Amino acid sequence: MIDSLRDMYSSLSSNVERRLFSEYGAVFVTAATPPPTIIFADAVEVETFQSSLRVEGAVLGVYYIELQSQAMEHLARATDEIRSRGGCLTARASDAGRRSFEDTVRLWTRNVDRGLDHWESLDRISPARARAISNLPPAVQVEAILELEEAEQLYFGTYFDRSILYSVAAPGASQHLSMLAFDATEFSEEAVERTLNRLGWYHTVANDLPHFTFLGHSEDALPELGLKRVSRLYDGRNYNFWVPEINECRIIEA
Repeated sequence: MIDSLRDMYSSLSSNVERRLFSEYGAVFVTAATPPPTIIFADAVEVETFQSSLRVEGAVLGVYYIELQSQAMEHLARATDEIRSRGGCLTARASDAGRRSFEDTVRLWTRNVDRGLDHWESLDRISPARARAISNLPPAVQVEAILELEEAEQLYFGTYFDRSILYSVAAPGASQHLSMLAFDATEFSEEAVERTLNRLGWYHTVANDLPHFTFLGHSEDALPELGLKRVSRLYDGRNYNFWVPEINECRIIEA
């Protein structure tokens, strides 16, 4: 499987796809149904894929979410185990599970618009250039924003000091589109994380602490599947993330 992930990476057609695979590619080793592509082109592709899946929904806390059936089954088991110990496992928001293509565009556009306003106010980008970038279709805009960050260090993350991918997935690239991602309110509780890990849910997106991905494998099996563990320190606690073990992959530093 390591060779399969590396082969997949080396066969990608663009630098954007390679960058997105390095950030989100762990999902391709899931025991459930992986996405058919690195980045969905539009809403039709997303809807076609989602409609082909077995899906289950549940209320976790105050929010109803939907996931692939296998992922929801394991999440429900984790919820029951945590509840039996007097704890909770709840959805962080209404979009903590399944998302639409339009959801990912909306979240991405929010950061792009804020970033363009910020850099224009500092005279780092002209109004005309900002308007041109703003009017690009999503797929073209992703490439333009990542190139702007790389070439000119004009970042579009929440605090304008890191890549936009630190804050939001590119439209069509979110693991939520495959219904294999869950954002947990209780992400900082180590007992919750251990239970989720034991049931196949892991951190796979470096810097996104609430976000867990359903891989459905034991932790011991992950290196054999082509993943490596990287650690990041947040607020005095060490978090582990499982990401593709590809030498060219770059993980956004916290």
